[in-house]
Amino acid sequence: MEPSATRLPARTDVLIVGAGFMGRWLAWYLSKVPHPPEVLVVERDGFTYGASSRNAGFLTCGQVSEMLADVEAVGLDAVVANFLRRLRGAAIVRQAFPDLAMESGGSIDWDPLTDAKRDLADRLNAAAGEEVYRERTARLAKSERPAMSNLVDGALHPVDLLRRLRNAAAARFAFGVTATRVGGGSADLETSAGSRTEVRYDKAFICTNAFARDLGPETDVRAGRGQIVVTTPVETRTERMLGYLHDGYDYFRFIDDRLLLGGGRHAFPGESEPGRTRPTERGSTKTGPKEGGPTKLEPTAEVRAYLRDVARRVIGHDDFGIEQHWAGIMGFPGGRHVGGSPRSTVDACTEVVAGFGGMGVALTPVVAEEIAGTLVRGS
Repeated sequence: MEPSATRLPARTDVLIVGAGFMGRWLAWYLSKVPHPPEVLVVERDGFTYGASSRNAGFLTCGQVSEMLADVEAVGLDAVVANFLRRLRGAAIVRQAFPDLAMESGGSIDWDPLTDAKRDLADRLNAAAGEEVYRERTARLAKSERPAMSNLVDGALHPVDLLRRLRNAAAARFAFGVTATRVGGGSADLETSAGSRTEVRYDKAFICTNAFARDLGPETDVRAGRGQIVVTTPVETRTERMLGYLHDGYDYFRFIDDRLLLGGGRHAFPGESEPGRTRPTERGSTKTGPKEGGPTKLEPTAEVRAYLRDVARRVIGHDDFGIEQHWAGIMGFPGGRHVGGSPRSTVDACTEVVAGFGGMGVALTPVVAEEIAGTLVRGS
C-alpha cells in the first residue's frame, strides 16, 4: 500500500526524490542488496514527470554521427567510456526483465558516412570486444545509400518498464509528493493536498534529472525539451529499424505502420537552457519558441512543423497526418550529452544523480548498480 499524505514516515534509511528511470532503478537495486535498507521514493507527479515516460523508448548505445560530434566536445576517451556504459545498461535491462516486449534488429545512422565515422566505429567495436557497428547499404524512402548500422540497438515501451521496476522494487512509493528541501539528513515534503512533513534519512538521492537544480543548485544540469510526433499509418520503403538523423538529434521508429519521430531540439535554441547547441542542416541557427521555456511539457507548433518536414523525408511522401504530439524534458550535464558525471555531492548524506543527456533508458541502470554497490561496501 502506498503511504498516504498523512502517513509519510518520519524517518527512512534511503530517500529517493523522483520516480523516473533513475529513481526506480535505484530502488530496484537497493531491494536486492544484502540486508536491504528501508527506501522511500517520492514523486511530485501521479506517475513520473520529465522524460522517463515521454521518450521514444530507444534502448541504444549510440550511433557514430552522434558520438563523433561529441568527440569534438569532450574527447574520444569520454565518448568511448559513455558508449560502454550504455552498452552495459542495455544488457542489464534485457537480463533483468527478459519477458519485457522489445524491438530488436538494431538501428541505422542516416547521416552521410565518412572515413572519420568508419574509424570511430572500428574503435568502438574494439572497445566493446564485439561487432556492434557494421557498414551496409540501406534504404531511406526511395534511395539506397551506404550507412552505418548498429547491430545491438532496440526499443521498448518506457511506461511498461517503469511499471515493472515499480512492482519489483521493495520500496515505498509516494506519488503527488513534492520535496521542497533536501539536505543535511532531512527533507521537507509537501503533498498535493497541502500537508507538510519532515522526513529524516541516512542517505538521499535527488533523481529529478532536468529539475535537479531546484533542490541541488550546485549541479550544472540544464533542461532540454524534446518533442515527439506520431503519424497516421503510412506506406513507405524506408527500412523499419530505429533511425537517426542530424547527429542523433532526430530519431525515429515505426509502430503499427505509424512513424514515431522525435527531436528538433538542435534546430530551436529556445528548447534548451544555455549549453550545447548545434547548427541546423542549412548552417544557420533558428530562433526557438520561447513560450513556457524548456521546462514545460507543452509542445510547440514550430517544432511540430519541423518534425513533420523530417517525417516527410523519412517516409518519402506527404500523404500522412499527425495523430499525436507530446514533449518530454531531459537533463544535460553542462548542456552537453557527455562530459560530466551524473552524480554530484550536496553534503555527506545527500547526492544529486541527474543529467543523462537523453540517454537515461540505457544509462540509469548502470549508475543505479554502481550506487547500490557503493552503499553495500560502505555499510
